[in-house]
Amino acid sequence: MKVVFESLETCRLMTKFTETILQIRDNNICTGCGTCAGVCSPEAIKMHIAGGLYVPEINEEKCVNCGLCVKSCPGYSVNFKDLNMRIFKRQPSDKALGHYLGCYIGHSNDFEIRYNSASGGIASQLLISALEKGIITGAVAVKMKSINPLETEAFIARTRKQVLDASKSKYCPVTLSEALRQILREDGKFAVVGLPCHIHGIRKAEQVCKPLKDRIVLHVGLMCSHAVSYIGTEFLLEKLGVNKKQVDSLSYRGNGWPGGLSVKMKNGSNANIPLLGSWHSYWAIFSSFFFTPIRCLMCPDEAAELADISLGDAWLPELRNDRVGKSVIVTRTKIAEDVLSYMSSTKAIAVMSVDSVKVKQTQGLNLKFKKDFFGARLATLRLFGTQTPKFDIQIDRTPSPIDFLRAFYPYLSIQLSSSKHVKSLLTYVPFPLFRLYFGVFKILALL
Repeated sequence: MKVVFESLETCRLMTKFTETILQIRDNNICTGCGTCAGVCSPEAIKMHIAGGLYVPEINEEKCVNCGLCVKSCPGYSVNFKDLNMRIFKRQPSDKALGHYLGCYIGHSNDFEIRYNSASGGIASQLLISALEKGIITGAVAVKMKSINPLETEAFIARTRKQVLDASKSKYCPVTLSEALRQILREDGKFAVVGLPCHIHGIRKAEQVCKPLKDRIVLHVGLMCSHAVSYIGTEFLLEKLGVNKKQVDSLSYRGNGWPGGLSVKMKNGSNANIPLLGSWHSYWAIFSSFFFTPIRCLMCPDEAAELADISLGDAWLPELRNDRVGKSVIVTRTKIAEDVLSYMSSTKAIAVMSVDSVKVKQTQGLNLKFKKDFFGARLATLRLFGTQTPKFDIQIDRTPSPIDFLRAFYPYLSIQLSSSKHVKSLLTYVPFPLFRLYFGVFKILALL
């Protein structure tokens, strides 16, 4: 039986805060970010994989009932108004992008970095330049594990090579718990790279954990429409006829733009499939919300609005023939502007200022999904008895029947891919049919 709680005051009535964390997990509103485990000084909380997602595991004997876990949890609630005032000293003037100082499109001038990144290599170049200038002593980044190449590992990158080891997108779950613990164990200045939900958790944690706030000086947000569970990766391998136990390394992007899934086998053979651009590309499966965590439908933030700097692919018609890649960049704080200016002055990057309208165009359907369909998504989830987080966001309009159709589409895809029997059947569905299925969502979005 699911327990619904209405406020943090209710949480404080619990015998232990870890019980509330379990409720957050069991109500499927946990983002899997790992912030709760990262700030838990007695290490009573650890993250493990269940159902293809990271979820907290509790050792109640270690719990000292400090409450940092719940106070830092972005799954339960995010007070955007309060955090905007604390971080930026103002409310955002742009409802789609959040507060910003500047909008740009650019790329690294280092061809190796640019070619082997998800888009223009700005994230990797930014971390390398910040390390070289001494702005940071390390950066929380994510790579695929060497022992288990299908799982992610957050770590502190301190060199150019370590930063490049973490380049490219990871279309699978990421928990930052161990890296956050490491930050709290040592002195230094750190950057953190993460999805909007990671940034939400870290910004909340910084309000109740001063050492974390003092040490994290740069928050790099990655624009995100939704995440994908580990089951999604396994599904792709099954469709490719690849035995996951024989995988030596895996990369979701890179080798030019937009790149594609590249799998190297232990026997030396390779399997590849494009991200998009053909009837046999794999992104149509993920963009149709198959294998998406239900919590992603509850998120109103595509552009990582609480970061210092937000980065994404520059999906623009005029760049369609670009085979190396460019990044869209949104700066929100002075430190972000300073780092960008430094990279430009040292010729580490090529960058040009653009209007915010152009940034919104690069994100297109993703931004529309996150913002315009938000109220309908929450209403649909509640209609099906799903617990939703506590936000302070005002929904401007009452959802229309077409809005509910737009919201039901991703919900249906999630439910279908959550069924073992349906998942087995989906393995036999040709890639072009997934692309046609995604076309239904695009049509609904345009209506």
